[in-house]
Amino acid sequence: MHYFRTAAALLATGVVFLCLYSTARADGFGAAGAAGAAGASFLRDLCLWAAIACLALAGFFVAYGSHLQHREKNLREQVWGLASPGVSPQEFLAARNRLTADGDFTGVYVIHNATRDLYYVGQSVRVVGRVTQHLTGHGNGDVYADLKYGDDFRISVVSLAQSGYASLDALERDAIAAYDAYGRGYNRTRGNRN
Repeated sequence: MHYFRTAAALLATGVVFLCLYSTARADGFGAAGAAGAAGASFLRDLCLWAAIACLALAGFFVAYGSHLQHREKNLREQVWGLASPGVSPQEFLAARNRLTADGDFTGVYVIHNATRDLYYVGQSVRVVGRVTQHLTGHGNGDVYADLKYGDDFRISVVSLAQSGYASLDALERDAIAAYDAYGRGYNRTRGNRN
């Protein structure tokens, strides 16, 4: 996460300021006379406060990054627990008549390229019909190209009615985040916002 990289940079900067502070204490930055001593004292104090500020900010970024990691882990476990076991595209297409016997359902679908470990998350009021479109070349072009190329795919679905979510958009946003489908997947957005 970028929070930890920022914390590391701030920590390194704080160490540099501490080194400058200790150098200033040892030789007063080469100060000569009363005016030089006053300027050296100011620079020494400035280095100390800069070091304290950098170290405090580094601590904040570590704490905030840890909080976000924990939240992300909980979200991932929650959403992954809702998803059906993954099936191959062939199994999905073979089962679509059985899946829609009582009518199609509203929810989220997760298309996982197991070969490249990439995810695509989408939502639909007719999930089975929408996934079928993706598998037959009428959805995400990148997913279809990789499918035609021969990559191994798995498909999972989450019914909105059984998810505990009140909003399809919220379920999709959380699923995109849980599978990192925006950062390292096929999704071009983080999901719809209402």
